[in-house]
Amino acid sequence: MPPMHIDPQTGTVGLPNGYSVDPSLTQDGFRASALFSQARSQDHGTWPWIHYHFSGGHLEGKELLVSLCFYDQVLVYLSMTADLYPPGPKDWSTYSLAVEAAIKDFHDRLLEQTLGKPSRSDQLPYGELPAAQATLAHPHIWELPWGTVHSAYDSKGGDTSIIVKYGNRHDEANKAFRARRGGS
Repeated sequence: MPPMHIDPQTGTVGLPNGYSVDPSLTQDGFRASALFSQARSQDHGTWPWIHYHFSGGHLEGKELLVSLCFYDQVLVYLSMTADLYPPGPKDWSTYSLAVEAAIKDFHDRLLEQTLGKPSRSDQLPYGELPAAQATLAHPHIWELPWGTVHSAYDSKGGDTSIIVKYGNRHDEANKAFRARRGGS
């Protein structure tokens, strides 16, 4: 099995550090795991949404940064980003579209190795990008029996990631959150 693997039949994600994220993982299950002690939690002030950030190990010498997003006990999605930036501070002073494009290409290659060609590739209206960065305007989506996998660049957040979404959990969690807050 490759160092990072997404099972196309089940949605289980195998990370290079040996940890496996099963779609049925609960927040309590993650908190009981050995990996939890290495994770940093972040709730963005929107409890019961919570994110856990940790290193998923290394791929081709690059760290794989992982974030698990739960709504209460339900794993809604996970995101992964290969860190291709040089060592040092990670802030807007070192930000580079060229590096983000390299990350996107790296992600696309990994996903094609494990999932094959994407189900579809969209075209985003990012205007004129240099040829070496054109990949940023083309998110790839794999539609699978259990959910979707996206390889995309977020122009608002400025990051490039692989996002694994399970079924309609994200929509259901948003609906539950709005109801909890008294919205529609």
